[in-house]
Amino acid sequence: MAKNSSTDLQRIVLIAAALTLLGVLGLLMWALIDVLFMLFLGVLLAIALRFAAGQVQRFTPIPHPWSLGVVLAIALVVLVLSLVLLVPAVIGQFGDLVEQVETAIVLLQDFLTSGPWSDHLPPDVIDDLNDTTNLPSIQNTLNRLTGAFGRGFGILANLLFILFTALFLAVDAQRYRSSLVQLVPPKGRPRARQVIDQVIDGLKMWLVGRVVSMVLIALVIGVGLHLMGLPLALALGVLTGLFEFIPVVGALLSAVPAILMGFTVGPMVALYVAAFYLVVQQVEGNVLTPIVQMKTADLPPVLTLTAVVAMGLLFGPLGVLVATPLALVIMILVQELYIHDVLER
Repeated sequence: MAKNSSTDLQRIVLIAAALTLLGVLGLLMWALIDVLFMLFLGVLLAIALRFAAGQVQRFTPIPHPWSLGVVLAIALVVLVLSLVLLVPAVIGQFGDLVEQVETAIVLLQDFLTSGPWSDHLPPDVIDDLNDTTNLPSIQNTLNRLTGAFGRGFGILANLLFILFTALFLAVDAQRYRSSLVQLVPPKGRPRARQVIDQVIDGLKMWLVGRVVSMVLIALVIGVGLHLMGLPLALALGVLTGLFEFIPVVGALLSAVPAILMGFTVGPMVALYVAAFYLVVQQVEGNVLTPIVQMKTADLPPVLTLTAVVAMGLLFGPLGVLVATPLALVIMILVQELYIHDVLER
């Protein structure tokens, strides 16, 4: 009896110690969540670099890691050309955008208060619209947005952390993959390698799909707004392409400055811009995305939206940025480790 009591006590102590250790690890991960997110971004960038290097190896006799050097050299040339040719024009247009959006807000205010439906608006709403002191300063809004993104991405050291993490992983990925597999008991290591490969393939295909969608949407929006005579079409097209990296939410965010810019030309132009964005997003969601996902990772829309909203509420802009690929990783792990290995067996 005494021996059984001692054994039970040892089990209770071990369970309590294990739960305490898990709790401490959980608190530590929560405190370092920004670092973990940046590490995840480094992994995504490393996957993209290795995929590009693989394409170089596929069509040329250049071996690894020289193919990775070619990719980095091409990326550096593109970056320099962008800085020299594209960035000054875009920065100049974004500078005008700050001034013109203020004008657009005033035009929108006049449009709402003097339009045919102004008689149906409550008097207190009209008074608020006519009071210019209630209008938020676009400069203050942009400053707050800049501060939010600055806090999310961190200072330059954080960007360098992501870059060097990606470079180290891309150069010697097998070393880190083997170290990760060593954490699994020997019996499960072949399965661990298989799951890791599936996660990497899923992220690779998701990145390909995102890049294709971003480029196509940026081109379509930029050309369309230019043909409509909208100012700053180049800046708005680039902005829309960048926001396209964030599924669902990015499309809504990118439409707001374009619609406001339309009011600088006229109320009907703003309506046309809104309709244009709606049509483009419908085509992208019902035609482009399904075609891209036939060859890339398929993430359910409800899961995508839930992940973006939840991560944004919990962790801010950085959480929104990693929400979709992180949800994809979790979905693959659940499918492989729980549904396949537990339920189906």
